[in-house]
Amino acid sequence: MRIVGLLLGLVAGLAMAGSLPYCREGLIDAPVADVLEHTEIKAGGSFTVFSYEVGDSASSSSETDFAVGGHVDFGLFNRVQLGVTYLNSGGISGSARVLVLRESVKRPGISVGMENITPEEDYEFFRDDEDSLYVYGEAQNWSAYVVVSKDLFYLCSIPASVSLGYGIGRFRQASDAESDGFSNPLSGLFLSVDFRPGQDIDVLAEWDGRDLNLGVEYEFSRYVSAMFAVAELEQMIRSAASDMHDATDVMQNVKFGLGVEVTIGPFFGTTHLDPTERLTPRRGDEEALRQLEEYRRNAQREIEELEDMMD
Repeated sequence: MRIVGLLLGLVAGLAMAGSLPYCREGLIDAPVADVLEHTEIKAGGSFTVFSYEVGDSASSSSETDFAVGGHVDFGLFNRVQLGVTYLNSGGISGSARVLVLRESVKRPGISVGMENITPEEDYEFFRDDEDSLYVYGEAQNWSAYVVVSKDLFYLCSIPASVSLGYGIGRFRQASDAESDGFSNPLSGLFLSVDFRPGQDIDVLAEWDGRDLNLGVEYEFSRYVSAMFAVAELEQMIRSAASDMHDATDVMQNVKFGLGVEVTIGPFFGTTHLDPTERLTPRRGDEEALRQLEEYRRNAQREIEELEDMMD
């Protein structure tokens, strides 16, 4: 419990900005369908740097700022995941995810959830020139979503997981999509891909509903991982290709982030009758794979014995 208290204290001291790595439990900034195991805890924090212009066009200067962010999530009954998020200016919000259908070798996993559980509609780290929270065209709180995830490796030997979802609130663009760089063909749609070129390295790409984010994650172990991410990449492309880009708007500038995530537990209920139930897209559970391979060898041995008896 001393470790739990340390992690909670760490995240309580962090501030956060939108589209940063490890702000929320998921891929980079988009949710996935898997949930934490019963009594498993995951905490993450990130440090992100971004630049923006100050002043008019005749005497503008570039300013560099940074933001730090974090989350703590807790798994219950292998079906429910509850979390706490802290945004410096916005304050504290909650999150919840419920596993509707567990992923198997052939079928995808499905979850429903909600983020930014807070009465503050303009829930955001950034403040404008008048020291008010950054105002979006749509309320950012009570951001409900549904997401479907599938690991392709067990289906067609591709070392990647894909997630497709739809949400409201923070997942939707404003009616004037020009401020976001690109127009989402279906407002609220988000998509993510987790490609695993090596055992410990993941290459991540996502459209979180309004921003394009890319990242590389390195897993030191099942319990500790680190990520470098480029968030809101579409703003970099937009600034080079359009004269409508407003470099003084902090939300129209690309951000570079470095984050660390720690998992502890589960403390109870670690016994699983079916190891395939643990083959979730982002776990990399080697013990479950070992058990599955052992079952396969035993089944093959029994088949060969039956064939010998029939001969």
